[in-house]
Amino acid sequence: MRVLFTLFPGAAHLYPVVPLARALLAAGHEVRVASHPELTGAVTTAGLAAVEIGDRVDVPALVGACASDDRLDRITGALDIADGDPGNRRNVIRYYMLAGFSLYHPAPPAAGAAGDPARGSATDDLVAFARAWKPDLVLWDPLSFAAPIAARAAGAAHARLLWGIDYFGWMRSAENRRRAAALPGGDPVASAMRPELERRGLEFDEELLLGQWSVDLMPTGMRITDEVRYQPVRRIPYTGGGAVPEWLHGPAERPRVVLTLGVSTRKMFAEEAGFPISELLEMVAGRDIELVATLDRDQLASVRSIPENVRTIDYVPLDQLLPTSSAIVHHGSVGTFGIAAAYRVPQLIVPVEGGDGVVVARYLEDRGAGLSMGTGGFTAPELWKNLERLLGEASFQTAADALHADSLASPSPLDAVPALEALTAHHRAGRR
Repeated sequence: MRVLFTLFPGAAHLYPVVPLARALLAAGHEVRVASHPELTGAVTTAGLAAVEIGDRVDVPALVGACASDDRLDRITGALDIADGDPGNRRNVIRYYMLAGFSLYHPAPPAAGAAGDPARGSATDDLVAFARAWKPDLVLWDPLSFAAPIAARAAGAAHARLLWGIDYFGWMRSAENRRRAAALPGGDPVASAMRPELERRGLEFDEELLLGQWSVDLMPTGMRITDEVRYQPVRRIPYTGGGAVPEWLHGPAERPRVVLTLGVSTRKMFAEEAGFPISELLEMVAGRDIELVATLDRDQLASVRSIPENVRTIDYVPLDQLLPTSSAIVHHGSVGTFGIAAAYRVPQLIVPVEGGDGVVVARYLEDRGAGLSMGTGGFTAPELWKNLERLLGEASFQTAADALHADSLASPSPLDAVPALEALTAHHRAGRR
């Protein structure tokens, strides 16, 4: 069969799906990966065929612009959220999950104003490609809102491919749909999607937001709704290619600790953001560990000295680094969490303010496989105290081993291929 992946343009959205795409290729299926031009290089580096749609996307500007989109306020304003929003759901959905909504469902222009011709071009490109290539199955990033439209245009089966927590599945739970429908003007999600759908002769339904089913790369214990049909698939580590450094050819000579917040969140390591870089590096001097810190030139400019047992490097793929590591300090992204769990590495999470790192950290601590520093300011001694616990208490390694064992209950990407074939056949037959 022909399988089309459609992705939001970010490496963090590509990397989790590469093993499944390769498994489909290995099973004899044709695969294409559609996204905006800036992702093309990463797609082809992974050995996959890229299809470019739309224009390049300035993601920070897109996130900033979404702050003034009052349609999104109406969507999140109806959500059934407990006092205090302990899971930070409203902000995550409003400013992260819906950030790219206007790329594919632009707000109507003000009266007398011309519309932006760039808006909708990605949807047009994706629909045109889908009609020409005729995929049997479209697997789509939850932020790729054009994908279900293209799947309908091509008569393909389609499913969301979840690289993170299923906030949209929870957002469309029965209670939240009831609350949305009771708003003046009706369901704000349907209202916001309706102009683009009507232009293409479609009516809103839940499949256009949730897919016909959902391929879930997350641990079952991190699901926040039971109203979605999930097909679990084990998350296999992939963080890009590259030559393996010589110092990673064998085991570490002493406990290796990784310090990373990911390429997209490095700004959190700035001194003004409250992360005490220099103090931490000085504190580990002379300790019986090797600290591998992924720091760029700007971050190193604020560092007074680099101890002998600290290795600074701009970037190295985590799937090269973690197999020989004893602990990792990171920002709480689901991707970094998943890779560390796959390699049985205890984790110390410093969540990024506003993201879903708080939820990831809570799950990690509940399972006993790591610790969290919270989102406020902290000192280097406080961080080192937690790191000493992580390295010295055997219970954390035991729990990290259990996290990995849990993941083995989900089928590998190759083992999941027959289920995807059967689901595709079922849903395509239902549309005939």
